[in-house]
Amino acid sequence: MIIEGLSPGPLPPPKTTEHRFQDPNHSNAYTSVYNFHERVLGDEASVIRARLLGFLLILTTNDTVRAEVVSTVVSCSNDSALYDLGELYMDFFICPFMKYKGPRTPTFQSHPNRPFDLREQEIESMIHQAPDNHEKAKDLALYRDGYRCVATKIFEVDHAVNGGPENYADIQQFGATATNCAHIIPASTYIKLSNETKKDYAASVLAVLARFGYNMDNLGWPKIHPLFNTMTLVTVVHDYFDQLKLWFEATVTPHRYEIKCLNPFEPILRNMPSPFTTFTTSDPRLPLPDPALLALHATCAKVAHLSGAGEHIDRVHRDLRRLDVLAEDGGSSDVLFHALSQSSLIP
Repeated sequence: MIIEGLSPGPLPPPKTTEHRFQDPNHSNAYTSVYNFHERVLGDEASVIRARLLGFLLILTTNDTVRAEVVSTVVSCSNDSALYDLGELYMDFFICPFMKYKGPRTPTFQSHPNRPFDLREQEIESMIHQAPDNHEKAKDLALYRDGYRCVATKIFEVDHAVNGGPENYADIQQFGATATNCAHIIPASTYIKLSNETKKDYAASVLAVLARFGYNMDNLGWPKIHPLFNTMTLVTVVHDYFDQLKLWFEATVTPHRYEIKCLNPFEPILRNMPSPFTTFTTSDPRLPLPDPALLALHATCAKVAHLSGAGEHIDRVHRDLRRLDVLAEDGGSSDVLFHALSQSSLIP
């Protein structure tokens, strides 16, 4: 898939990328990475790391992220240091966003004995405090998102079965199925860390995000499921989003996005009512998904695809799945990290 005029594979020559950089220092940093890429052709591990750095410099839309990458590239005195930098971003930026939980099976959770308006009363009481577990976060995200997937507009089946008649016509048009509470930044990065290895790995991920301008400690992330990091998605869209095969591309209109997917032939995606979606909230007290976090996810997805890092992580993941190593709850990014750090891409 061609992304912003770029094809997966070799980095474009510096002369063809000058229009993408407004600062000569950024162009110089990219040239350094490009030259590193040319010197290591034939060494697949080094090539992927060089491409990751190069495409990250080209594609990021965040000035803080680009400045940080430029600064760290410039500080590298040799090819070994550039290799290590590319590996750091693969381990603690790309890898955490590729959240593997195994194939999801839609779960239908109906509450026939509980009036639906009672659930809304419970949600009303929850608005005044940040959700402290996944179920509360899902309920609030569903309430905010109008009880439907923000991408496909398909309704949550519980709402369709037990809710009031006001959305009946839309439910008839779009249908209903089980939905999931999707996290932009993986929840396993900041909650329920069960051992020191996971904590150390999460700390490294959070350190990279902080250098990119996303200081999670200031937002209370270790204790809560912030709504600005969640949204309601049906299963197939959630899977694609978590595997960096789908992302939300910002438009000039606030909270309006174009839905981008590496597989444009996925049936449910082709049958979406529109390639664009606008996030809205049923209550102004409930924040929408954060545009900056969605932009970071989009950059990560594009860089992973173009550089080959995503394919490499997929390959390592498949090998680990054969060995039944990864946890089913998706909290094994640290295991994947150690496998990546020990793996060799050279046959």
